[in-house]
Amino acid sequence: MTNAVSARIKGDDYQAYMFWIKACQLLTHDSNIDKIIYEDDKAKAWDDVVVHYEAPEIDAYGDSVYTDYHQIKYHVTHGGSIGWENLLDPKFINATSVSFLQRLHAAQKQLAPEGKGCRFNLVSPWQIHPDDPLAKIVITQEGELQWDKFAPGGDRSQMGRIRKAMREHLGLNNDDELKVVLRPLRIVHNSDNVKQINELLNANLKAAGLKPVDTGKIGNPYIDLIKGLLIKGKNVFTKDTLLEICKREGLWVGNVINEKPAVQLGIRSFRRGTGNMEQDTKHMLCLLEHFEDRNIKDKSSWNEPIVTKIEQFIASSTKEQVPYHLHLDAHYSISFAAGYFLDSKSGIEVAPIQKFDGLQVWKPDKKVKYEDYPGWIYEEHLRNEDANELVITLGVRHKTIDEVNYYLEQVDLPIRRVINCTIEGGPGGAVIQNGDHAWVLADKIAAYINERPFKERFGHIHIFPAVPNALNFFIGQFARAFGPCTLYEYDFEKRTPGGYEPAITLPPKKKG
Repeated sequence: MTNAVSARIKGDDYQAYMFWIKACQLLTHDSNIDKIIYEDDKAKAWDDVVVHYEAPEIDAYGDSVYTDYHQIKYHVTHGGSIGWENLLDPKFINATSVSFLQRLHAAQKQLAPEGKGCRFNLVSPWQIHPDDPLAKIVITQEGELQWDKFAPGGDRSQMGRIRKAMREHLGLNNDDELKVVLRPLRIVHNSDNVKQINELLNANLKAAGLKPVDTGKIGNPYIDLIKGLLIKGKNVFTKDTLLEICKREGLWVGNVINEKPAVQLGIRSFRRGTGNMEQDTKHMLCLLEHFEDRNIKDKSSWNEPIVTKIEQFIASSTKEQVPYHLHLDAHYSISFAAGYFLDSKSGIEVAPIQKFDGLQVWKPDKKVKYEDYPGWIYEEHLRNEDANELVITLGVRHKTIDEVNYYLEQVDLPIRRVINCTIEGGPGGAVIQNGDHAWVLADKIAAYINERPFKERFGHIHIFPAVPNALNFFIGQFARAFGPCTLYEYDFEKRTPGGYEPAITLPPKKKG
């Protein structure tokens, strides 16, 4: 009896630890979290810790994620591991009739009917057994399942037998239905070492301005607090409500980690109208040697060495744990590539500098209401049903579609569709109001591209931008989910009709 009670208490404490680690993120100054729920009665079986975001995150598949649901599975010992059969066995979750996979299916039908929009995170100190087939298909980026490694093979193959067992267990008709069920699943390994968890919690508490836990004492005030709040029926927390509670309990010490001043970075590929970037930045990448005015000297230089130089510059100049401001006196392709190498998963806080009534730091709040700003208008033109490549034109500063269509008539590309993207109210130099507006537009165009038909996902994307560099940078931050894409540059000097040339292609080709 004593061991059973102890295990239950440790499991409750483990869940409380996970809550506070997430709650600390809610209290940081740049948090994207709207609210956190502890024991959410609306999310049966995935109710341990629920995190709602103000602006959607982009997950490993390129989908927008609005909510993370966590089932926190604690184990007293290190002796076990997770295998695919555990997911079908009710005993794995201490149940008698309903398995983990069945609970996932029920939640998916209720909260993610298309398999998108949220993540269901199984958090456990147990790891996937290295010899189990799950180890071959669950990767460490988010703990997501790689369907392209799970799907091949018939029902007699190793993966096919597992798919069949899962389909029959859930009463599904085919693998497409199973894919939708599994798409939002994440299997996340987390330490159960109390010392390590305390160290992680204290680091997060300090960053959030909360008093760290005294490791010389047995009790933990944060665990006691969340349990007490739950007893009183308080389990939903916004930043304001949680901050008020922590202040009342004497746990708030203020933002002891002061925000450091931003480091100025710069990338230059043309000189005219760029000012004195050398004096304005701490680190600068100068690419002028590759250009004559705005025209590239050697067209092959776009991808080598220019892309390599951009990637290396960003890696070498962003090693400090500080925010960065990025000056972009550069071509569209270069600004896009800079965003590509500074995507949200890089962990680097960076804001582009935009020339807009002077120089402005376009650091998006990401808490903005999308409906407050003019959005995209999409005009789709089908060119060749049998092709699989896609053209995106971004006519923000000026109209581009006629020039692009003329260019496409001169080249031989297997283009299936052309999508002309313009802004409500028409083109112009000031139609994008600020950094919030630019980030909203980037998020929306990325979501639109990621929803393209399955056939087009096998093809290349060709992007013809006429947008502010800051917007191009933000789009680049989302572009790892696009697949192969090429940016096109226009000859502004000659202004030849259809005067486009392919420039940077991403992702960069691997050497060797």
